Amino acid sequence: MREKGAVDISTATELKQHFDQLVRHDYLQQYIDDTRPDQDELWLAYQLIREVEPGERALAISLAWGFVHAGVMIHDLVSLHNEDDDRLKKRRQLNVLAGDFYSARYYQSLAGVNAVDMVELFGSTLQEIYELKMAHYMDKSLTAKAFYDQKAAVDALLLLRIIQKEADETFVKRLETFFLTKRVKRQLRTTVDEEETNVLRTMLVRAEQSLQPLLNSQRNDILDQFFCGRLTT
Repeated sequence: MREKGAVDISTATELKQHFDQLVRHDYLQQYIDDTRPDQDELWLAYQLIREVEPGERALAISLAWGFVHAGVMIHDLVSLHNEDDDRLKKRRQLNVLAGDFYSARYYQSLAGVNAVDMVELFGSTLQEIYELKMAHYMDKSLTAKAFYDQKAAVDALLLLRIIQKEADETFVKRLETFFLTKRVKRQLRTTVDEEETNVLRTMLVRAEQSLQPLLNSQRNDILDQFFCGRLTT
């Protein structure tokens, strides 16, 4: 028997719709850059977390991961807006507030299933994530490839900690490659610079090529199933 208020999620579409409902807000829809995890990201995180966490707790932690992911991504955009433009200045301020909104949502999601251990894990990992992000922005010597590689590593870090896979080098490489391709594809949708577009396209092709030797039909874990299109969505 399901608990009152429990949510039944059986497809990637249902999960994405549920997440979007939880963050639905007029200001977010009208003024904020959309940094919500896409359907693939949410579904993969949920499937991986379900392997190590039971029932409603797995869903709550997956949603909390999604809120954090959105918050981290939106902070990347804060410094990109020109503060001398009043309209963009307002957008920048609202992006900062949106980051705080997502943080509040992740606390609420974890509290709803009494995941005190996860509150501690999320907090310590987020501290590390922001320290890494500050170091990345301060390092002016990074190539575009190194910059995106480091961002992908940051994107994967919290999920790796949740599922306790940080020591599995092959798993880490596959997951980081997944987030790298997502980052590059997002940037390709917004960039208008021809040189940057060419760099990003080359980076995407090489990332996808580097993934192939890492897949293993004998292993057939969640990540392999996902990359090979066998994970039901």
